[in-house]
Amino acid sequence: MNLRHLCSAPHVHVHFDTWNNWLYLEWEGELTLAGVQEACLAVAHCFVSYNYSRVFNNNTSLTHVDYDVAPWLAQHFFPNLGLAGVQQLAWVYGPGLRARELAEYVLRSLDGSVNVALFGDAEDAVSWLQQTRPDYVSGCALLPRAAQQDAKLTHIIGKFEQDVASTRVESAGLLT
Repeated sequence: MNLRHLCSAPHVHVHFDTWNNWLYLEWEGELTLAGVQEACLAVAHCFVSYNYSRVFNNNTSLTHVDYDVAPWLAQHFFPNLGLAGVQQLAWVYGPGLRARELAEYVLRSLDGSVNVALFGDAEDAVSWLQQTRPDYVSGCALLPRAAQQDAKLTHIIGKFEQDVASTRVESAGLLT
């Protein structure tokens, strides 16, 4: 992999793999709902500027995931991946049975618009994702999203920003 750093947020580093032409998400540490929301917002912003059709989601460095993370991902983040242009997602779950169960829970909620495969190790995920290719039209790269699709994605991300900001305020209120 040849990784170009795009952004970082609590618990995630986002890169573009220029050799393989995919978005690489590297998650780490203990995930709380607030931390995942912040991280997913950073990831969502990456999709505004470019149509990443393939995503490598690496969870091997996670040490803990709170129970409320999976339902939130299933309801609020993953359903919008197809709209963002994602066609294939390789998900490498972290160590432990609970990590795989979390991934399977999220996948059960998806509508099938994104081809998602779960893996226990990164090597198998890379191999699978390398065998997938984005849709090409006449040998050209992916077409940009339609204006209506782009507007809908921008609206969803704006709402997402408001929700994350509300969570920040609620969390701050609990701390005082």
